[in-house]
Amino acid sequence: MIKTNEPKIWRADIYLRLSKDDRDKSESNSIKNQREMLLDFVSHNPDICVVNILADDGFTGANLVRFK
Repeated sequence: MIKTNEPKIWRADIYLRLSKDDRDKSESNSIKNQREMLLDFVSHNPDICVVNILADDGFTGANLVRFK
Protein backbone atom coordinates (compact mmCIF):
# COMPACT_ATOMS: atom_id res chain seq x y z
CA MET A 1 0.00 0.00 0.00
CA ILE A 2 1.34 3.42 -0.98
CA LYS A 3 0.94 6.13 1.65
CA THR A 4 0.95 9.79 0.73
CA ASN A 5 1.23 12.88 2.85
CA GLU A 6 -1.49 14.65 0.88
CA PRO A 7 -4.31 15.92 3.11
CA LYS A 8 -7.71 14.28 2.85
CA ILE A 9 -10.26 16.53 1.11
CA TRP A 10 -13.77 16.21 2.51
CA ARG A 11 -16.69 16.74 0.13
CA ALA A 12 -19.55 18.39 1.98
CA ASP A 13 -23.04 19.73 1.47
CA ILE A 14 -24.12 22.82 3.37
CA TYR A 15 -27.64 22.50 4.78
CA LEU A 16 -29.46 25.72 5.70
CA ARG A 17 -32.63 25.47 7.79
CA LEU A 18 -35.34 28.11 8.19
CA SER A 19 -35.91 29.79 11.55
CA LYS A 20 -39.56 29.87 12.63
CA ASP A 21 -39.21 33.63 13.19
CA ASP A 22 -38.36 34.34 9.53
CA ARG A 23 -41.11 32.49 7.65
CA ASP A 24 -42.72 35.63 6.21
CA LYS A 25 -39.62 36.91 4.36
CA SER A 26 -38.52 36.00 0.81
CA GLU A 27 -35.15 34.75 2.08
CA SER A 28 -34.92 34.67 5.82
CA ASN A 29 -32.20 36.40 7.80
CA SER A 30 -31.59 33.03 9.39
CA ILE A 31 -30.80 31.41 6.03
CA LYS A 32 -28.60 34.33 4.96
CA ASN A 33 -26.68 34.29 8.26
CA GLN A 34 -26.24 30.52 8.19
CA ARG A 35 -24.89 30.66 4.63
CA GLU A 36 -22.40 33.41 5.53
CA MET A 37 -21.22 31.66 8.71
CA LEU A 38 -20.80 28.27 7.04
CA LEU A 39 -19.02 29.64 3.97
CA ASP A 40 -16.71 31.59 6.30
CA PHE A 41 -16.00 28.37 8.23
CA VAL A 42 -15.23 26.48 5.02
CA SER A 43 -12.96 29.29 3.79
CA HIS A 44 -10.79 28.70 6.87
CA ASN A 45 -10.74 24.91 6.38
CA PRO A 46 -9.10 24.11 3.04
CA ASP A 47 -9.68 20.38 3.55
CA ILE A 48 -13.46 20.90 3.00
CA CYS A 49 -14.85 21.19 -0.53
CA VAL A 50 -18.48 22.35 -0.72
CA VAL A 51 -20.40 20.30 -3.30
CA ASN A 52 -23.94 21.64 -2.74
CA ILE A 53 -25.73 24.28 -0.72
CA LEU A 54 -29.21 23.13 0.22
CA ALA A 55 -31.68 25.69 1.59
CA ASP A 56 -34.79 24.54 3.44
CA ASP A 57 -36.29 28.04 3.42
CA GLY A 58 -40.05 28.20 3.85
CA PHE A 59 -40.82 24.50 4.04
CA THR A 60 -42.21 22.65 7.01
CA GLY A 61 -40.23 19.86 8.63
CA ALA A 62 -43.26 17.60 8.12
CA ASN A 63 -42.86 17.80 4.32
CA LEU A 64 -40.24 15.35 3.03
CA VAL A 65 -39.88 17.15 -0.35
CA ARG A 66 -38.25 20.32 0.91
CA PHE A 67 -35.30 21.49 -1.17
CA LYS A 68 -35.56 24.14 -3.88
